[in-house]
Amino acid sequence: MKDLPTPLILLDVKKLKRNISKVSRIAMKNGKKIWPMIKTHKSTYIARLQRDYGSDGFLCGTIDEAEVLTEKGLTKNIMIAYPIADRENLRRVMNIIEEGVRVIIRVDSKECAEFINDHLRKRGLDIDYVVKVDVGMKRLGVPPEKIGKFVSSVEKYKRLNFVGVATHPGQAYASTSPDGVKEVAETTAGILREVKKEIERLGYDPEIVGTGSTPTLRYDLEMDVYTHLFPGNYVYYDRFQVEFMGSATFNDCALTVLATVISIPEHSKGKLAVINVGSKYLGLDRAAHGGGALKNYGYIIEHPKARIFALSEEVGKVDISEDQSVKIGEKVTIIPNHACVVGNATSYLVAHVNGVVKGLVEVDMRNGVRVPRIIFNVQLSK
Repeated sequence: MKDLPTPLILLDVKKLKRNISKVSRIAMKNGKKIWPMIKTHKSTYIARLQRDYGSDGFLCGTIDEAEVLTEKGLTKNIMIAYPIADRENLRRVMNIIEEGVRVIIRVDSKECAEFINDHLRKRGLDIDYVVKVDVGMKRLGVPPEKIGKFVSSVEKYKRLNFVGVATHPGQAYASTSPDGVKEVAETTAGILREVKKEIERLGYDPEIVGTGSTPTLRYDLEMDVYTHLFPGNYVYYDRFQVEFMGSATFNDCALTVLATVISIPEHSKGKLAVINVGSKYLGLDRAAHGGGALKNYGYIIEHPKARIFALSEEVGKVDISEDQSVKIGEKVTIIPNHACVVGNATSYLVAHVNGVVKGLVEVDMRNGVRVPRIIFNVQLSK
């Protein structure tokens, strides 16, 4: 690994498989389905591993992801994470349905339901949907106390088949301790229990009662209310998960960034190092939905007392005042604050086991890789 040029993003395949298999094993033991959120890795190689370890469905953050999973024949069950409100993306979803894949959408407004129903009717198709429940993140979703009324109001749209409810307790990322994460997990489960009772009281038998969040995953796996779980970051983990959430240890982190120390400038008197990795690789997150609780941009494995305190686009500044063993030309591995952002920064990951390179893993569902059909033939004039 140390013979590689830098910067590069590395993937420890042994840790990756261990993370996936552990969660899958616990889920099966507890009678739950893991439908992983694809946005974390955007890779058919990793999706295939997840399928082989028992995942018979996936949650997709983009239509691109759903199309690639369908084309590769990796699943017959896809859930779209976010509402669809434009004609072109709905057409793409309908194309997937016509390929024989079950697509489940998430709905949180009657206007969106009506729009989708009208286009499905014209094409002679039906679709399953879950209602997105807002459990406190205040981004998407229907308030819990209004779920029953909402489902009843959407019943008139005959092309939409209600199959359950789902949520994302993203406010867990604002927690700065494992206790805060546990509180979010327990509160969310309590809300979903009441929601389930209400829709059952109205005569519905929900197939899916789901939640998706890596911080709360260890609690969600044991909650009796859930049928489906949609974690994403559990394949990699990252510094947020270790230092704030208590979801993992640094030894579980499968994704790292390889960088070179390119300068220890004279003006710094040996207290500043510059690395050839900046915001385009590490991102600018210092907390997810929180607010900059971390004071640096990654954890340097070889020099844990060093602090990446500032990033330009292609270089980073490292405070080495507490560790002056750092040398120019040294290669260092960095555990990023937020792995989901880093994984989308490249078209491939360098796979390794125990520091020995084993090959490349394509990030073939990466944003911007697929050219939308509507502009495919548009040519820039000379």
